[in-house]
Amino acid sequence: MDRYSLVHINVFRPLGVISTEDPNAQFFFSQLPGIFAAADKEETLYWHNHALRTQDGHFLTFEEVFAAADEGFANPDVITMAGWRDVNALHAFAYRFDQHRDGMKKLRDWSDRSVGATMAMWWAPKSERITIRQGWNKIQKLRAEGPSPDVFTLQTRFDPPEATAA
Repeated sequence: MDRYSLVHINVFRPLGVISTEDPNAQFFFSQLPGIFAAADKEETLYWHNHALRTQDGHFLTFEEVFAAADEGFANPDVITMAGWRDVNALHAFAYRFDQHRDGMKKLRDWSDRSVGATMAMWWAPKSERITIRQGWNKIQKLRAEGPSPDVFTLQTRFDPPEATAA
């Protein structure tokens, strides 16, 4: 497992328009600096990347989102991706780190889950940095075909390639 990281993508689609006027958006974006700072201190997290995908398929960095926030974005996909040591490291941060866990609970009713799976995982070489578009393609594959060794869920997991080759 030393040569691979567990990559996860989380796609969160807020209901309605996301703008600086929306209290849920204000809460969400106010939480990010603390969550990103905590993530940067995690030894079991190798990298993280974030973006917003507009409904016409454009990917924007959060900096670009903040610059255009007054205009708002209708039903965007907010994307978080990261490379972890393993599923235990991902689980500990996502579900045991109070600020992240409590934020997810608070925003639960602001989420449109009608598009299918909101999280996908896969193994990638540890040195590889996955692009947002590559991650988007992975979750689309999961939504279309279901779990496989190429892309899977927390409920249906697969071992890293070197573990299955042994």
